Amino acid sequence: MRSPSSLLLAAVLALPACGSEPLSFDTGGGGATVTTTAQGGAGGTGGTSGGATTGGGGATGSTSSTATETPTPMNNGFPDSWPDGVSCAGVPPITVWAYDDDTYILRQSLCTHFEGPFLYLLFGEDKVLLQDTGTGNVDVAGAVSGIISDWLAKKGKASIQLEVTHSHSHGDHTGGDSQFSGLPNTTVVGTSVNQVQGFFGIDQWPTQVVAHDLGGRVLDIVPIPGHQSAHVAIYDKSRGLLLTGDTLYPGRLYINNWAQYVASIQRIADFVASPDHPVTWVLGTHIEMSTTPGDDYAMGAKQHPSEHPLQLTKDTLLELHQAVQDMGNSPQYQVHDDFIVFPL
Repeated sequence: MRSPSSLLLAAVLALPACGSEPLSFDTGGGGATVTTTAQGGAGGTGGTSGGATTGGGGATGSTSSTATETPTPMNNGFPDSWPDGVSCAGVPPITVWAYDDDTYILRQSLCTHFEGPFLYLLFGEDKVLLQDTGTGNVDVAGAVSGIISDWLAKKGKASIQLEVTHSHSHGDHTGGDSQFSGLPNTTVVGTSVNQVQGFFGIDQWPTQVVAHDLGGRVLDIVPIPGHQSAHVAIYDKSRGLLLTGDTLYPGRLYINNWAQYVASIQRIADFVASPDHPVTWVLGTHIEMSTTPGDDYAMGAKQHPSEHPLQLTKDTLLELHQAVQDMGNSPQYQVHDDFIVFPL
């Protein structure tokens, strides 16, 4: 049994559509150097930039740039592959990828922790939301600060409020929280159900879906307990992105409370069934499967050759919904092409 999501990443940051401009962020104390490669725009984002702005949430960093043009292959707005842990030489601890100007995906290197968790940084005009902080043994605050500092410089802004939130409370998603404690313009949200409810204004847990406005970018917060009691999904209508944490990703879907999980999958399936909630991509917080359908890596593996893409589709979510419905009150281990149902 594992507590999903893990540490941070290190490497590629694809920048906005106005040219290719490699950047490097020295994140300070944790020795996490993030090299970023500009990209001529992220395709298939399912929406516009939404006028987001973000800024210095407290963590500091320095940036430098060169004029070298280094195109990076694109795959529907995503890198063709993430560092897979097979070779750790020169691989930074946190990989940063700009899905678009205001949306960043961070992955902790498998070379630092077998969980290799993904984190998400979403910018609005007034606030920037970070979902998850990794396992805590890499400098995630420095990496986030570097992204924010660069973003602020491009937007001509002095600062922005950083909200540190979580998909759920397992240690590989909350381990870096202490790095953000006490930083200026930064709020670290607690991990209990009551703390999550209080921050997002959820009066009726877990059935109520609430809006959370970052300023020109409104997110929907959908409670989805089952893997863990305080688990939430985040839906970003402006891009059609659904962040599902450890509830759905290409890997072993560990289910601690079957009844809650089934109800949560029904809730999220009902949510995406609405024409008001189009889904471009479903994004979780781990990858534990290869490109071979149904094939997962050994538990605890730190090398992921031929790794499955991070991004899943609405059809994958509906396939999971049908699977758990068919099981009824008799949960069972079941292998699918893109995920494995794994009741505990």
